[in-house]
Amino acid sequence: MIDEGILSKESRLIALYGVNAQTSPFLKVLNHTFKNLGLNDFAIGLNIKPDDFAYMVKGMPDSKVKMALYEPEYREEVVPLLDLPDICTRRSGLCDGALAEEGKLAGVCFVPESFERMAACEGVNFRGKRVLLLGAGATARAILPLLGTLGAAFVEVADETVERAAEALELAKEALFGVETDIARFQRGMAVEADRYDIVINAADLHAHEGVRLLDVEGDAGHLLLIDFVRGKSAFDTLSEALGCRKIGAEQFMRAQALSVAHKWLGAEISCDDYERVKS
Repeated sequence: MIDEGILSKESRLIALYGVNAQTSPFLKVLNHTFKNLGLNDFAIGLNIKPDDFAYMVKGMPDSKVKMALYEPEYREEVVPLLDLPDICTRRSGLCDGALAEEGKLAGVCFVPESFERMAACEGVNFRGKRVLLLGAGATARAILPLLGTLGAAFVEVADETVERAAEALELAKEALFGVETDIARFQRGMAVEADRYDIVINAADLHAHEGVRLLDVEGDAGHLLLIDFVRGKSAFDTLSEALGCRKIGAEQFMRAQALSVAHKWLGAEISCDDYERVKS
């Protein structure tokens, strides 16, 4: 919890809603980021049970806190409760933040901006690259148009149902104009030829921790970059160690997301130097 003694009249509060928000690693990253940027603003964790979530969300416009962020378990649950979802939220069905404006909730999807910032600060260049995107759900749909904007040459979407993969590509077709695309059926442990891709993104299983086998990669894979959003030791950590390739994940994404929030909501000027300073 934030010590109220360090708050000023100008301090702005952002609520982080989650089942275990008060102990969330993202809460720590947010406040570390704000402090490093010289902001006197704070994020507070609110532990919300699933049965109470809708009530808490609907009550936010009448509360003192006018900015809220949502942990992964609530990023899809909040969408039907919004009055004004942004374009990304409408397309993807994912919302990780909301503002209370004139008694209404305006939903914000920080995922594309945060993903692009993470890529830039990590020196990841998508231009001309061949990408395998695992999953066609909300997280994947939030990212998919960005892959075209960033200049990927080829994007294959693998999902448990090829129909959902095809639907995700159709929704993003305008941003993917000129990009070669394909679909595949995803299943855990599926065989993947390493030389077919440059980058593999896990948006299929956000709970794929160490011990879960997502892929069986065949061939020399030292050139691959693995990206996922799993917090803690993940299946991609294990895979990157086995293959001798690079992996970036939730730690990097949370830093980028915190900077995106500080920039968009708190007016902070940010750079990749700030991204580096947030490293734990």
